[in-house]
Amino acid sequence: MAYRTAKRRLGYEIDIRAMADADLDQLHQLSISVGWPHRPEDWRLVMSVGQGFVACDTIGRALGSAMWWTFGESFATVGMVITSPRLQAQGAGRELMEMIFAQCGDRDLRLSATKAGYRLYRSLGFEPIGRIFQHQGRSVALLAAAPDFPGLRSVTAADLGALSRLDASAYGADRSRVIAALLAHSVGTAVERDGEIVGFALCRPFGRGHVVGPIVAEDDDMAVALVAPHVDAHQGGFLRADTALEQGRFGAFLESCGMTIFDSVTPMIRGRHHPPSGAARTFGLATQALG
Repeated sequence: MAYRTAKRRLGYEIDIRAMADADLDQLHQLSISVGWPHRPEDWRLVMSVGQGFVACDTIGRALGSAMWWTFGESFATVGMVITSPRLQAQGAGRELMEMIFAQCGDRDLRLSATKAGYRLYRSLGFEPIGRIFQHQGRSVALLAAAPDFPGLRSVTAADLGALSRLDASAYGADRSRVIAALLAHSVGTAVERDGEIVGFALCRPFGRGHVVGPIVAEDDDMAVALVAPHVDAHQGGFLRADTALEQGRFGAFLESCGMTIFDSVTPMIRGRHHPPSGAARTFGLATQALG
């Protein structure tokens, strides 16, 4: 795909160009500068399944970033939008977003807006559709043993196709490439009924410890059953889950496991909403960028 390079004088000259593997170290430092927990490995994963732009000064220092991930011809997500304090009031975020719009064409877009970026995204035509709660903390012993759940088992590599299909039904778009990349770095649990996977959760290293996501389930009880083995596996370790389904048993379960609410973001869409098409729902995000 061809990219255009932009040079704008936003208080001083910057160059916006396509993101490349060689940018990894600078992008990691950029995310550290705004307090994000991403490791180089976390950047490497999202870069492997998406595209991005980097805003640099005249000597090549990365001062801003933005990425997008296309899921078919009609949908994409946007994330990893970072601008250094020097650029935040200079319009670089808007320039990066406009370049993404040009690449995504008529696709419907979804993103997770931080408080700092919310006004910019509203001005660009994004509308809020709820709230995502970031639960995290040192996992603690469950207050009561998780009950046996019918069909609960471990995920294997052979489950990739079934996981991808179920995720597409719950998320509203085909993320097969993302699920494959996540599965390669994850330990998973699944619920199988009549030979068909009807729920799953993946847990992988991320940031300060591990993150559980995506979590796909039909109801709170199934979501709790899928996540409980990962809590048990990481007793005393740092664990995170991002969920829009805060009310009910699932949110209370995360709190009881030591994963209290640390922060929240606003999911936003530009264009048409892509709802679930089956009984399963996304209880936990893969990442705030990927959804």
